Amino acid sequence: MIKQLEQEYRRAGDTSTRFYLSFLDDNPRVGAAVISALNDGASQIVVAEVLVTVSSHTEEGEHQVMEIDPEAYGARLQFVGPMWDSEFLYQMFVERVEANRGDTSKDRTGVLLVAHGQPEEWDKIWPLQTEQEMLFGDHILDRLNAKGYPRENLAKAWMSFKQPKPASVVEEMHAQGIEKLLFMSYTISAAGMHSQYDIPDLVYEADVPDDFAIVDLGAWGNDPLAILALKEKIDAAATRQVVSSTKQATVEH
Repeated sequence: MIKQLEQEYRRAGDTSTRFYLSFLDDNPRVGAAVISALNDGASQIVVAEVLVTVSSHTEEGEHQVMEIDPEAYGARLQFVGPMWDSEFLYQMFVERVEANRGDTSKDRTGVLLVAHGQPEEWDKIWPLQTEQEMLFGDHILDRLNAKGYPRENLAKAWMSFKQPKPASVVEEMHAQGIEKLLFMSYTISAAGMHSQYDIPDLVYEADVPDDFAIVDLGAWGNDPLAILALKEKIDAAATRQVVSSTKQATVEH
């Protein structure tokens, strides 16, 4: 994803912005990436959180950045913020459904969006995570409905902590005459344990006939529209404080 993002900037004529990959729970850590950007002379650092919601994860990433305090070293700092309100991402999911529907009619195609979920006690601390996950899903389903997919064939479920679970929704869709079900780990940007194993396993637990078509559309990956969504967010953050002759760095986590 970060390689594709850099290529998008280079195609647009930007030859100066540097890109640094980082992780919350693996190396290179967010703080290490910020230090690298500072050592390379960045005068503005844009932190691109490749996450859908404001959550414990975004808070931890911001904490790691603020521990370094890049502004104390003369670098302006901007956080991109969550991705849940990106029209590019809504469009990405619609196009992915259209590309995988095949010959099945829209009124016989079901779409299931599976979110991660968090415990109710966490909702009291990070209420925006659940709220924004739900809004993100609703906006995607609204776009699909506008494309001609019946609203009753479009649903959401949760991987963890909340109801409904995927299997029960799959069974309901099959019972109402759906011929093909497309499902997505829609809040997860990269292929990994949740999107490749945990969520598919929960979907395939459904008690439906073996010949019922179920198609996994996966995580975002480096879909061109996901790259445009991220670039749009970075550009907006970078121009909040416009100063001439700045050397910009983007830290993605």
